[in-house]
Amino acid sequence: MSQGLNFANQDLRDRSFKGRNLIGADFSGADIRGCNFYRAQLKFANFANVRSGLSDRQILWHSLIAYGISAIFAGTVMVSAILCLVFVTTLMMTWLSGSNSFSPDILTGVAIAVVVIFAVSFAIAFMLGCNGGMAYVSRRQITLAIFICLATAFCAGFWGSPLVKMLVHGAFKGIANSMTENIWLASLTFLAIQPLQVFGSLYLFQWNLYRARTLIGTQFQYADLTNASFHKANLISCDFSHALVTDVDWQQALILRCKLQI
Repeated sequence: MSQGLNFANQDLRDRSFKGRNLIGADFSGADIRGCNFYRAQLKFANFANVRSGLSDRQILWHSLIAYGISAIFAGTVMVSAILCLVFVTTLMMTWLSGSNSFSPDILTGVAIAVVVIFAVSFAIAFMLGCNGGMAYVSRRQITLAIFICLATAFCAGFWGSPLVKMLVHGAFKGIANSMTENIWLASLTFLAIQPLQVFGSLYLFQWNLYRARTLIGTQFQYADLTNASFHKANLISCDFSHALVTDVDWQQALILRCKLQI
């Protein structure tokens, strides 16, 4: 075997071998997380004991995406919670006391509840979006995710409370005015809008979870893996779709969250 095809026990994270001729190459014991072997010629290649999956760079990138999606999800849940809490509160005041005026205490209470709902929704979505697609999650990653959730919750409560109060105040005024004009029309409008927001939030949450569970770290799409060996390899979050896997040695390989076409 030539020296150029010897990658044994090397750190190859995030390297691209796209379309390369690697027939008989030795990758045994190498770290191939984040590598791209798209359409590579890998006949008789040795991937015994390799470590595959998501690299640190990919984890960072996917975590940033999860953060953005989680913030949008928590925002939609917050708006939905504002409308629901304000509508129910105004409706109860209208029916019980005949007045739809609201006190500062009610405004503050609803605002606090909404901030808590935002923080909890973000934390759940972010934790699942960050860690849901990884077969193994280290304590460091979990600790970092929890710290980010707590920091986001603090920022939302400290800097976002004035904005939340404005939104709640505007919602109280708008819903109170609409109920004054026609309480039944206001109720029908609420019942028409609220389900759309709820289903939209649930769809975004489900998509975030699906994205996390289908993350791909190491890519072997359309690669020729005829007679290749993955003996005792850790194959996590790999994509073997449309690859030629004739007579591949999968003995004692750990295969988790991989797209296989065998």
